[in-house]
Amino acid sequence: MLIDMHAHSADISLCCKATLEDVLTYTKENGMDGVVLANHYTSKYLKNDTPADFARRFVAEYRRAKALGERMDCRVFFGIEVTMERHTLEHMLVYGVDEAFPLQHPTMYSYTQAELYRAVKACGGRMVQAHPLRRGKNSLLDLSLMDGIETNSHPLYDSTHFEELAEIARENGLLMTAGGDFHKDTHRPKCGVYLPDHLQSTRDIMEYKVYAGGDVATGAATVILAMGTAKDAARAIDAQLRA
Repeated sequence: MLIDMHAHSADISLCCKATLEDVLTYTKENGMDGVVLANHYTSKYLKNDTPADFARRFVAEYRRAKALGERMDCRVFFGIEVTMERHTLEHMLVYGVDEAFPLQHPTMYSYTQAELYRAVKACGGRMVQAHPLRRGKNSLLDLSLMDGIETNSHPLYDSTHFEELAEIARENGLLMTAGGDFHKDTHRPKCGVYLPDHLQSTRDIMEYKVYAGGDVATGAATVILAMGTAKDAARAIDAQLRA
């Protein structure tokens, strides 16, 4: 299955124009099997909510997406994109935690990188920096306080930085993920990671050494090769685990 590891919906991520129905419809229409719904977690989107109220709305949105996905035959996994508000533009994707995590950490946007990493690891999760190097503005944070880095395929940006990020990941023993970061402000990119069909949660996904692939406006030939490699890798891992 091909899973976009970075998706948003408008009711929580206010910068996004896509409803849950949009998210899943465009996912299916563009040849993907599902998404990780990793909505923005930031104090800017609290509206009139308390942090605890926002956390409950955040979880409720995922549950609606999960139920809708079951009706539409589109896989939906739980994730979080945390705005690191002590930094300028940096975000962290949190995978492998369950729905209790936002309820236990309703002000996670205020955490330092070390504080967030400890909280995620204490719950058995993994932390991946979202869209590093994008437009030269999203600096890589402390690599020792994360588990992976993302190749981001948002069409507004001219590169996924795949080769550079893959080298950094290899040198530092980090996972790689891929996501579209789709906001319905561009065409829907086909992107994500190829994974065995039996995985049920982002914790399952994070148990794999993930190979990333995606497409943007440029560099399509490199991307197709990357996606083919990802599919072969997922099949090989699946075969090994089932042996």
